[in-house]
Amino acid sequence: MYREAYLARRLFIMIVGVTVALVAIWAQVIHLLVLGSSAPQVNAAPERLAPMGTIVDRHGHLLVLDAPVYRVYINGQNLSSTAVEAVANRLAEYGVPEETRARAVELLRAGKMAVVVVDTLEGAQSLENDLEAVVPDASLDWVWQELRWVRRYPNGPLAFHVLGYRNLQNPPLVQGGVHQYYMSFLSACQGLDPDQKRVAEPPGGYSPFFPSPFRCDLALTIDAAVQYLVERELDRAIETYQPSSGTIIVMNPEDGSILALASRPVYDPTNPYVPAEVALRGLQNRAVEITYEPGSVVKAITFAAAYDAGVIGENSTIQDQAELEYGHRVIRNSQGRGYGKVTPAVALAKSLNVATARVAIRMGPHRFYSYLSKFGFGRTTEVDMANEVGGQVRWPNTPKWSQVDLATNSFGQGLSVTPIQLLRAMAVLANGGWLVRPHVMKGYYRDDAYYEAIWPRGQRVIRPETARVVTQWLTGVTDELANLGQPPVPGVRVAGKTGTAEIADEEGYVTEDRNVTFVGYFPADNPRAIVLVMLEKPQTGPNDEAVRQLWAYNTAYPVFVRVAQAIMPYLEP
Repeated sequence: MYREAYLARRLFIMIVGVTVALVAIWAQVIHLLVLGSSAPQVNAAPERLAPMGTIVDRHGHLLVLDAPVYRVYINGQNLSSTAVEAVANRLAEYGVPEETRARAVELLRAGKMAVVVVDTLEGAQSLENDLEAVVPDASLDWVWQELRWVRRYPNGPLAFHVLGYRNLQNPPLVQGGVHQYYMSFLSACQGLDPDQKRVAEPPGGYSPFFPSPFRCDLALTIDAAVQYLVERELDRAIETYQPSSGTIIVMNPEDGSILALASRPVYDPTNPYVPAEVALRGLQNRAVEITYEPGSVVKAITFAAAYDAGVIGENSTIQDQAELEYGHRVIRNSQGRGYGKVTPAVALAKSLNVATARVAIRMGPHRFYSYLSKFGFGRTTEVDMANEVGGQVRWPNTPKWSQVDLATNSFGQGLSVTPIQLLRAMAVLANGGWLVRPHVMKGYYRDDAYYEAIWPRGQRVIRPETARVVTQWLTGVTDELANLGQPPVPGVRVAGKTGTAEIADEEGYVTEDRNVTFVGYFPADNPRAIVLVMLEKPQTGPNDEAVRQLWAYNTAYPVFVRVAQAIMPYLEP
């Protein structure tokens, strides 16, 4: 309890500090927009004066806002070397960083244009006047200023992949997340008109930032506190297991609202001066933009489909053995042994490939793939973030499908998903059988009113009875993990499934590398959150384990436990 209270105070202090620090910036915005007629003019083209709306979290905490900066242009075409030195000295007096000054001098000596960014109009005008004073004989057009709008991220890279960004190019580049998805709305109040919405109180009550003077503002379903905790645990996982990348998503399974979404590597919009290769990897939102073989998590879907179709019951038995030849391929259990006649609960708890394949074979291709489609495999979720891709499934009666796909697809091999796609499929089991649409937009300001979007729940996929029974089976999975020495989430019952998928090289040979995933929801009987943890190619464990000793149960699952413990106090009842 003390730890939770301390963390809550720390987050509160961080948010208050950010708010105080940005009030001065916001005062400039209001001055420009409300009192702009009396403000001195700047040489800015009209199309550049295109600010974007503010973005806040579900409680009204600030995530992104637009702020003005002033670019002072210095034309070195007709400047003498003495004039260039005088300009450099004046820039030093204004506190321009040494690296920026050196670059400016280099450009001016070459007769090119240098640009210096100043935060305030007064500072820009003062600099312009002082520069003109030190070079009185220069041409009239050698120095001028321009107003530009920049995006300020008060929390650094927090929730960057949800937010996306806009840079300072002309025209500006808007890329990724809600910035790109809702670009027309954020920049011009266009293109956002949900079929169902209601007028509501804005999140967080009074805020100096929401609504903004632009009135084209978004409130997200993201909880800044939950997001912070998730990113903390993801960074800890990256350090502990050394994967090439990682993703964690937290969602409310009842309505699809995303409470946190984080990927690593990440781009820091407050520090754009990084190598291009590093920036490109950090810009990619791996939760929606990459696909991978999920492995055994899909077994939960297979057993749910079979139960819902009446192919198996709670007390059915399935013959399991170490190996099964099917479709000219040998299916093997990862344990290297068979367990004889097992129930569905045991097959899931032990994560048996052979037993799962037998269930899919009982169903037959038509029923099995019909359920895969209902669960959303093979297509996008339509989440409201940019650049989402769909997974891939080889469907029956298509050229690339073969009989063995029926067996391997049942335990998550031979098909691909995005993390958000897999999370949505598992949410069907958590919410009683509905295919919700994941989303991050909670509401928006337009026409001096705040509207809250009402997201449709989606279609029914399985019966409530099916969801209840499979959830019970999945609690047995976490019981089995406890038997393997993994700690449970204290005080709460968790339903979930591990997935470990081997990775083949470019020539198709299986390597030691693997992707590990755990998807779980809690409390199992009335879930408040569903969490996905995915780590790509972990290289070591906390006890220096080798790659071949790393499985989802001892990598992704422990991360899930830490995330669940951290975020539980912040989840709505």
